[in-house]
Amino acid sequence: MTDTSKSLGTAPILSLLAKYCIPSVLAMLVQVLYTFVDSIFIGHFIGHHGLAAITLVFPILVFSSGFGMLVGVGACSSISLLLGQRRLEEAEKTLGNAFSLIFLISSIMTITLLTLGTIFVNCSEVVPEVQRMAKTFLWISVSFGILPSLMFGLNNIIRVQGNPKIAMGSIMLGFILNSLFNPLFIGVFKWGVAGSALATSLAQGITTIWILCFLTSSKSLLKLKWKNMPLNWKICGSILSIGLAPFLAQSASSLQGLFLNLQLEHYGQEVALTISGIIYRIALIIFVVVLGLYQGAQPILGFNYGARQFARVLKTWRLVILISSIWCFLTVGFVILFPLRTMAFFTDLTPEISEICVLAIRASLFMCFLMGFQVCVSQYFQTIGKPQLSIFLSLTRQVIFMIPAIFTLPIIFGHLGFQPLSGIWFSYVISDMLAFSLAAFFFFRESRLLKTGKISSKTPQMELDNEPWGIN
Repeated sequence: MTDTSKSLGTAPILSLLAKYCIPSVLAMLVQVLYTFVDSIFIGHFIGHHGLAAITLVFPILVFSSGFGMLVGVGACSSISLLLGQRRLEEAEKTLGNAFSLIFLISSIMTITLLTLGTIFVNCSEVVPEVQRMAKTFLWISVSFGILPSLMFGLNNIIRVQGNPKIAMGSIMLGFILNSLFNPLFIGVFKWGVAGSALATSLAQGITTIWILCFLTSSKSLLKLKWKNMPLNWKICGSILSIGLAPFLAQSASSLQGLFLNLQLEHYGQEVALTISGIIYRIALIIFVVVLGLYQGAQPILGFNYGARQFARVLKTWRLVILISSIWCFLTVGFVILFPLRTMAFFTDLTPEISEICVLAIRASLFMCFLMGFQVCVSQYFQTIGKPQLSIFLSLTRQVIFMIPAIFTLPIIFGHLGFQPLSGIWFSYVISDMLAFSLAAFFFFRESRLLKTGKISSKTPQMELDNEPWGIN
């Protein structure tokens, strides 16, 4: 055991959270800024029709990137464990298999998503101009969809092998390039949404090449080698099983987004899609900070749970929930107080947008300050080896509660004499409150177990140590 790992069980928790959470949050923020750059330049150079177009197909792109997460997260967890056991050769085999697996899955999904995505756009109720831009953005983004999968998946492997600064630098490189290419392709070359999609793909392509160069250089602890790329289905099975939970959460977000867009098209047309896309990006920035905070706390929680230091587990868990909730409250508070100023950051305020965006933003984000609690509770159960419960809690807000709400509330609001579109915005309130209530039940139940120490003696760490990997 290294001195670093020992400190997880002895050092002051607040200082540990600062040490681990700040880099994690920064890395998550830089990744999500890709989406912000596209939205800002499209919103100001092309207008709300451009934002409506990318919002329409964005759930499909989220689903596409979820397959990169499926492989990337699973490979990172497997490699982290193998490195801890000093099994470098097997870790390199996992790296090679992850690379091949991303290629295989991306190739299959590219054809599938282009076909289904085109059908979805053609069946939408938006005006032909928005349909045309949506298909252009979809075809370019999905055709180069392997690039973000490789970039984020392999970059995380750079991080877990002990090079967090290089991993952070890689993401920064892509963000800077995207910020340079977007105004050039949209503002100077006048390529419209195609320019934005090409700018992002080019930035991700250059970053991917940089990452591959590092992983094949002498500076990398693990080397990407041809001999490790033939698929070993035992290794692939381990990768996919570990990455299944975050993949399902990402897929749930995509599914909810598709149903939401269908309802927005029906009741609100392009303006509602534009506003929804901006609301999504605001919620996304809130979410990724919370997720970054929790990911920073994860090694502290996992180590102390494995060491049966349950008082430290409970203290860390409560503290990260508190910090996350404060962040959500401050961010949501600002957006609710200044909805027009927030909207103007993304696009020009036309009379159509100004008319409905205040209610839309305030209703959609009103209960979003509960997100910190709900995310930290659902992620915690993944950490302690209860992935089924973690997946269930992750799906409650976006699927189990949200999807029924966006179909029933517009009808109810219409019968009561209100605008049906308002029912869609208030669907967020209902799903947030119900998801929070369910998470609170499991939080208090788990807190009692941690206080009394009535936890099974077979911890997840012991299960991992006894895992029969069977890697050839």
